Amino acid sequence: MEIYQSKNIEAYNKLTEAQVKQACEEYLGYAQNQGKLWYCRLNAGDIFIPNKDGSMRVFKGAGAGTADLIVIQPGQVHLEYMEKQQGPGIPVAFTTFIECKSSKGKTTKVQDEFAERIRKLHCRYCVVRSVDELQEVLKRE
Repeated sequence: MEIYQSKNIEAYNKLTEAQVKQACEEYLGYAQNQGKLWYCRLNAGDIFIPNKDGSMRVFKGAGAGTADLIVIQPGQVHLEYMEKQQGPGIPVAFTTFIECKSSKGKTTKVQDEFAERIRKLHCRYCVVRSVDELQEVLKRE
Protein backbone atom coordinates (compact mmCIF):
# COMPACT_ATOMS: atom_id res chain seq x y z
CA MET A 1 0.00 0.00 0.00
CA GLU A 2 2.87 2.39 -0.68
CA ILE A 3 0.60 4.73 -2.62
CA TYR A 4 -1.13 5.75 0.64
CA GLN A 5 2.07 6.69 2.45
CA SER A 6 3.03 10.34 2.39
CA LYS A 7 6.72 9.39 1.94
CA ASN A 8 5.87 8.79 -1.72
CA ILE A 9 5.24 12.49 -2.37
CA GLU A 10 4.26 12.20 -6.05
CA ALA A 11 1.57 9.58 -5.34
CA TYR A 12 0.49 11.38 -2.15
CA ASN A 13 -0.17 14.62 -4.05
CA LYS A 14 -2.49 12.78 -6.46
CA LEU A 15 -4.71 11.05 -3.89
CA THR A 16 -8.39 11.93 -4.09
CA GLU A 17 -10.45 12.49 -0.97
CA ALA A 18 -12.21 9.15 -1.60
CA GLN A 19 -8.84 7.33 -1.73
CA VAL A 20 -7.68 8.97 1.50
CA LYS A 21 -10.96 8.02 3.19
CA GLN A 22 -10.74 4.43 1.96
CA ALA A 23 -7.13 4.04 3.12
CA CYS A 24 -7.96 5.52 6.53
CA GLU A 25 -10.92 3.17 6.91
CA GLU A 26 -8.73 0.17 6.05
CA TYR A 27 -6.16 1.22 8.65
CA LEU A 28 -8.84 1.85 11.29
CA GLY A 29 -10.47 -1.50 10.49
CA TYR A 30 -7.21 -3.31 11.25
CA ALA A 31 -6.72 -1.36 14.47
CA GLN A 32 -10.32 -2.04 15.51
CA ASN A 33 -9.90 -5.78 14.86
CA GLN A 34 -6.85 -5.69 17.15
CA GLY A 35 -8.94 -4.11 19.92
CA LYS A 36 -6.95 -0.85 19.89
CA LEU A 37 -9.91 1.43 19.10
CA TRP A 38 -13.46 1.66 17.82
CA TYR A 39 -14.38 3.65 14.72
CA CYS A 40 -17.41 4.47 12.62
CA ARG A 41 -17.88 6.22 9.30
CA LEU A 42 -20.35 9.09 9.57
CA ASN A 43 -22.41 9.58 6.44
CA ALA A 44 -24.03 12.99 6.06
CA GLY A 45 -27.27 13.57 4.19
CA ASP A 46 -30.46 11.62 3.64
CA ILE A 47 -30.55 8.08 2.26
CA PHE A 48 -33.57 7.08 0.15
CA ILE A 49 -34.50 3.41 -0.11
CA PRO A 50 -37.38 2.24 -2.31
CA ASN A 51 -40.12 0.07 -0.77
CA LYS A 52 -41.72 -2.80 -2.69
CA ASP A 53 -44.82 -0.68 -3.28
CA GLY A 54 -42.80 2.03 -5.03
CA SER A 55 -42.81 4.47 -2.12
CA MET A 56 -39.55 5.65 -0.57
CA ARG A 57 -38.18 5.32 2.94
CA VAL A 58 -35.91 8.10 4.14
CA PHE A 59 -33.10 7.47 6.60
CA LYS A 60 -31.50 10.50 8.15
CA GLY A 61 -27.73 10.59 7.98
CA ALA A 62 -25.46 12.83 10.02
CA GLY A 63 -25.90 16.58 9.71
CA ALA A 64 -24.15 18.73 7.14
CA GLY A 65 -20.50 19.37 7.94
CA THR A 66 -20.11 16.29 10.13
CA ALA A 67 -16.64 14.73 10.02
CA ASP A 68 -16.07 11.60 7.93
CA LEU A 69 -15.00 9.35 10.80
CA ILE A 70 -15.24 9.10 14.58
CA VAL A 71 -12.63 7.17 16.58
CA ILE A 72 -12.78 6.24 20.27
CA GLN A 73 -9.56 5.08 21.96
CA PRO A 74 -8.91 3.92 25.50
CA GLY A 75 -6.48 5.95 27.57
CA GLN A 76 -5.51 7.00 31.05
CA VAL A 77 -5.18 10.29 32.84
CA HIS A 78 -2.68 10.59 35.68
CA LEU A 79 -3.04 13.05 38.51
CA GLU A 80 0.08 14.96 39.47
CA TYR A 81 1.05 16.88 42.57
CA MET A 82 4.29 18.84 42.65
CA GLU A 83 5.32 17.26 39.33
CA LYS A 84 4.96 13.71 40.67
CA GLN A 85 2.40 11.20 39.51
CA GLN A 86 -0.13 10.39 42.23
CA GLY A 87 -1.83 7.00 42.28
CA PRO A 88 -2.96 4.81 39.40
CA GLY A 89 -4.17 6.20 36.11
CA ILE A 90 -7.85 7.01 35.68
CA PRO A 91 -9.35 5.28 32.62
CA VAL A 92 -10.79 7.64 30.02
CA ALA A 93 -11.92 7.50 26.41
CA PHE A 94 -10.37 9.80 23.81
CA THR A 95 -12.82 10.79 21.08
CA THR A 96 -11.48 12.03 17.76
CA PHE A 97 -13.48 13.26 14.77
CA ILE A 98 -11.55 12.93 11.52
CA GLU A 99 -12.14 14.79 8.27
CA CYS A 100 -10.39 13.23 5.25
CA LYS A 101 -9.21 15.55 2.48
CA SER A 102 -7.11 15.30 -0.66
CA SER A 103 -3.69 16.94 -0.60
CA LYS A 104 -5.21 20.23 -1.76
CA GLY A 105 -8.72 19.87 -0.32
CA LYS A 106 -10.06 22.54 2.02
CA THR A 107 -12.73 22.36 4.67
CA THR A 108 -16.02 24.18 4.08
CA LYS A 109 -17.53 26.80 6.36
CA VAL A 110 -20.06 24.28 7.72
CA GLN A 111 -17.23 21.78 8.41
CA ASP A 112 -15.30 24.49 10.26
CA GLU A 113 -18.41 25.23 12.35
CA PHE A 114 -18.75 21.51 13.16
CA ALA A 115 -15.08 21.40 14.21
CA GLU A 116 -15.59 24.37 16.53
CA ARG A 117 -18.63 22.73 18.18
CA ILE A 118 -16.72 19.46 18.66
CA ARG A 119 -13.70 21.17 20.21
CA LYS A 120 -15.96 23.02 22.65
CA LEU A 121 -17.10 19.56 23.81
CA HIS A 122 -13.43 18.70 24.54
CA CYS A 123 -13.15 16.19 21.70
CA ARG A 124 -10.39 16.20 19.13
CA TYR A 125 -11.06 17.21 15.51
CA CYS A 126 -8.41 16.71 12.85
CA VAL A 127 -8.08 16.96 9.09
CA VAL A 128 -5.92 14.21 7.59
CA ARG A 129 -4.58 13.78 4.08
CA SER A 130 -2.95 10.35 4.47
CA VAL A 131 -2.76 7.30 6.71
CA ASP A 132 0.57 8.63 8.02
CA GLU A 133 -1.19 11.77 9.27
CA LEU A 134 -3.97 9.65 10.76
CA GLN A 135 -1.43 7.55 12.66
CA GLU A 136 0.21 10.70 14.08
CA VAL A 137 -3.17 12.08 15.18
CA LEU A 138 -4.08 8.83 16.95
CA LYS A 139 -0.71 8.70 18.80
CA ARG A 140 -1.48 11.97 20.59
CA GLU A 141 -3.28 11.86 23.90
